[in-house]
Order: sequence, then C-alpha cells, then structure tokens
Amino acid sequence: MLALVGAAGAAPAGTAQVGITEIAPGEGREAVRNTTVQVHYTGWLSDGTKFDSSHDRGQPLAFVLGAGQVIPGWEMGLMGMREGGKRELVIPPHLGYGPAGAGDVIPPNATLRFEVELVAVEPPPFSDIDNAELSELIEQGVKVVDIRRPEEWRQTGVVEGSYLLTAFDANGRFVPSFPAELERIAAKDEPVVLICRTGSRTGVLARALAEQGGYQDVYNVEDGIVRWLGERRPVRKDCEAYRAGAQC
Repeated sequence: MLALVGAAGAAPAGTAQVGITEIAPGEGREAVRNTTVQVHYTGWLSDGTKFDSSHDRGQPLAFVLGAGQVIPGWEMGLMGMREGGKRELVIPPHLGYGPAGAGDVIPPNATLRFEVELVAVEPPPFSDIDNAELSELIEQGVKVVDIRRPEEWRQTGVVEGSYLLTAFDANGRFVPSFPAELERIAAKDEPVVLICRTGSRTGVLARALAEQGGYQDVYNVEDGIVRWLGERRPVRKDCEAYRAGAQC
C-alpha cells in the first residue's frame, strides 16, 4: 500500500495546478473542509504504470479533508465532490511528492494520475461557522477562545471579548496545560467558539475536543481572524494583558 497520508505537507510554490476531469457527478453529501471522506482510488505514473489502488485491498482510504493528511493535490482535487462522484485528477509534482518522490514507488518530480471515487462523507463532530454566525454567538454570550500565540494576538488584534489561550507553540506542539486552562474558561457542557488565524489549527483542535475531550458543543471559525479582518470587522489591539486565560 502506498502511504498517501503525511506524504507532502504544505505545497511548495509552483505554477501548474491540479487537472480535474469530472467522470460522474455525485448526488450525496459534499466533501468540504473538515469532513471525513472515504475514497476509492487508483493511481498511475505518467507512463501508465499503476503504483497503488485501494480497490486491490477492498477498502477505501479514509481521512479528514483539509487537515493535511494527504498530498495537496488530493486536497484540491476532492474538494467539492459529492458522494457517488468520480473524478480523474492529474497532479503536478509540486502538489504531489515533489523532488523527494516516495520510496521506490514514485520517482522524483513525478506527475501523477488518479481516478477517485467518493464513497462516503461524514460531517465533523463540531460546527464550522462564518463571521455572521460568530457575531450572533457573541451576542448570545457564547465564549470565544483565541488559541493563537501572543505575538499573533499583538500583530492582528483579537475579536473583542475573546479569551486568550495558546493551544500550539511556534513549533506546532500542543501545549500540555491547554485542556485544564480551557475548562476553567468553558465547562464541557457549555458551548465554546475556537478561533485561530485561518481555521486550520482550530479545526484540528475542535475535533479533538469533541471526540476525545468531552466537549458537547464546539464551534470552529472556519476562516479564522484573517477573514474577520478581511471583512473589516472590529478587533481590539489594546488588551491590558496578553496572557493565558485573560479576556480581551
């Protein structure tokens, strides 16, 4: 089995994009960011050599879309598909395995062709929200927790009323004290909103809190503070204390 998971990380710069050919449109749930998808696929090199197929194993590949668990070309090529749909994806090297390749299976700088079938889509165990929904929740008194780092809070400001609690350090490591500190802010049986820069960190964290942390009503601001600022919504930059657990 070729391990697609964790193969490439962030996509490096490049000009070519994913070539997408719609073979058959689906009619079920749509594959969007943070959904768990099950995909049957077959992959070929540009010379027609088949290098992997889930059909040979009789089991589809399951992963969270948008969480960086597969090569970037897959993330891009599967977005917007519906259950039952089939697509052909042609993925350039910079959106696949790049100059490193993948062991003895995929050579360096290989263009890849996949035929993918979206078998199932499962919604996340939390709610993705936009800025209008965030504003409504704030008006209702729901607590907002900004999980970024202090230098990020200072750079952009924060949504007024947010609690400041860093979840991941500059190296992407989870802060061990976060769960206990969060529970001091929001009990597990009350709703809580998470916000970061673009919604990537909070998407991962919201899933963990819902699936493993016992939180029953978690909201993720899907495009983070970047979209909030892009819509020229107000932020506070004059917080008295940028420290764990402080409210701005």
